[in-house]
Amino acid sequence: MKRQTASHKQTGGGESWRMGIFAGKGLLLLLAGTVIGTVLLTLVYMLPVNPQNRKTSYDTLEEEGWYPRAAVISRSMDTHFHSYLPDVLDDSTDGIMLRTALDSSEGNPLVRAMKGHNATMGDYSYYWHGYVVLLRPFMLLFDFTELRIANCAVQLILLLILAFIIGREKGLRYVLMLLTSYMLMAPIAMPLSFQFSWVYYVAYVGAIILLKKYSYFAKEARYVFIFMALGMATSFLDLLTYPLFTWGFPLIWWIVMDRTDQKAGFWVKRVVTSGFGWIAGYAGMWIMKWALATVILGHNIFESAINEVFLRSGMQGGGLLSDRLSAIYINWKHYEYKVYAIILLLWLVWWLGCLLVRGGHRGSKCCSYLLIGASSIVWYFVLSDHTSGHHFFTYRIFGVSVLAFLAIVLGSIPEAGVRIEMSFRKRLLLCGVYLVTGVVAILPVYLTREEFTVLNGYEQFTQFPMEKDDILEAEFSPTFDKLLSFNIGLQSTGDTGYCELTLWEGDIPKYQERFPLEDFGDSNYQLKGVTWELDHKTTYRLTVEAKDTEETIYVWVTDNGAMTLTEYGALSIDGVRVEGQLLTGITYWYMPVSKWRRLFLVMTWIGVLITIEYVLWSQLGNRSS
Repeated sequence: MKRQTASHKQTGGGESWRMGIFAGKGLLLLLAGTVIGTVLLTLVYMLPVNPQNRKTSYDTLEEEGWYPRAAVISRSMDTHFHSYLPDVLDDSTDGIMLRTALDSSEGNPLVRAMKGHNATMGDYSYYWHGYVVLLRPFMLLFDFTELRIANCAVQLILLLILAFIIGREKGLRYVLMLLTSYMLMAPIAMPLSFQFSWVYYVAYVGAIILLKKYSYFAKEARYVFIFMALGMATSFLDLLTYPLFTWGFPLIWWIVMDRTDQKAGFWVKRVVTSGFGWIAGYAGMWIMKWALATVILGHNIFESAINEVFLRSGMQGGGLLSDRLSAIYINWKHYEYKVYAIILLLWLVWWLGCLLVRGGHRGSKCCSYLLIGASSIVWYFVLSDHTSGHHFFTYRIFGVSVLAFLAIVLGSIPEAGVRIEMSFRKRLLLCGVYLVTGVVAILPVYLTREEFTVLNGYEQFTQFPMEKDDILEAEFSPTFDKLLSFNIGLQSTGDTGYCELTLWEGDIPKYQERFPLEDFGDSNYQLKGVTWELDHKTTYRLTVEAKDTEETIYVWVTDNGAMTLTEYGALSIDGVRVEGQLLTGITYWYMPVSKWRRLFLVMTWIGVLITIEYVLWSQLGNRSS
């Protein structure tokens, strides 16, 4: 017994020693990455700037505006910023990158590297801005347009290399899986916007290295270090676009290509350990930049960086559960775009058909895929503020979930020419499962609610003066039952008193809101968050009245027939009938209005539920066997 105890202690000590060595190697990798990144940034800031290429590049960005569309050659400032169009470019952030890379201010290059200064943002110290290492030397030879062309070529080359590796080992179906993933990332926009490109490069290069050197990284858990390096590279290059993709994309392909027969726990362990490695590299590289910049610049970078973390995570706004769930929903709505939705629908129908006709086999990898796919939802949930405000590019994080779904699909279907025998009873049971799942998938769609805004504020309007005790009155019939905000056009010459907005049900005031004149400032649109529960079949009376003020208040009324809202009936000011409508924006809280969106959400829930059902069936079967 004593010998066994001593042996146990020795084994435990050896295990602790190995873990210590492992952690030490990770720390050395982090330190090496920090030194290399700092040296490279310092060196490139010693390079001169080509003034002609800089001018041409700035002119291009100025001509296109902040958020143009790749498929529509037109100038756009912020028209497309919150749109769900797949081809929106981020010229605004590309401009920040170029101005950082082409900064020609004087001073110590190491200090400049730590500052990350640009004319738009000033000192941008909590990011690494590692893209400068690539952009600054290349901009000596090329302008922005020429680099876009090169970017297109390099991204396509990486896609073809990875497709060749996958096709040689796994066949055409898995190449189609890769191409689907690529198409759903909006390839028309990716190479034209450097903001979207850095994560692509890290993810694809990482996947190619992992697959080419599979055996090497599989030994002694070396894969943890490459995922740590991928996290570090992401932190170094990226400005918080869709960083999780650099973990999920290479990891899924690495698991897909592994032909060894292992149990589910083995693959789950790889997901967890690679995830810890990636997080250690990603977060560690951030912290190293904050520490370096604090020492070199002589002021606390941690304070502004941590404030930014709280802001991006939504903690400063209270971190409401509804806001976090909304972030998930807003980002997923990008896949409602018809081309994307049809591609996903075809995969879903093909999968269900194959399971019914050819049968499906239980896979040990499906749990790991499901875990990877769920990571996107966790990211949106945690960083809700950032992913809600920048969903036009953060939606690509869901590319991890889509790829994980496709991996489950292809992993469940037998190889070509193979057919699993199924009795008629089992096929009938599977049809019943499909039917029940379809019915269940309809229920959450009817529970789904989203913001729906109507407004008449883009047309010509007239300003009507209102003195103290004057009353604007209008008939009001809401389109939906719940209102979240009410936005009206009001302007004042003073800052004492308030405007009182009252919603009447008959002669009884149902809701009353006040707009203090002191809050007007230079704004002509006055927004009030409300929680009005109404009946869309009822016609109410809406009044706006100037209170406790001697100043003139101007009410904005649209010209007659301009962008009329169905909410409004007759309008009068102090008893005098006025043509037109109160200039208004109304936000409702209602189930999705679009039938296409409701159909898309039903399809989504069918896919989610069938995937979960398959994973449960697969794992229960593996345990019983």
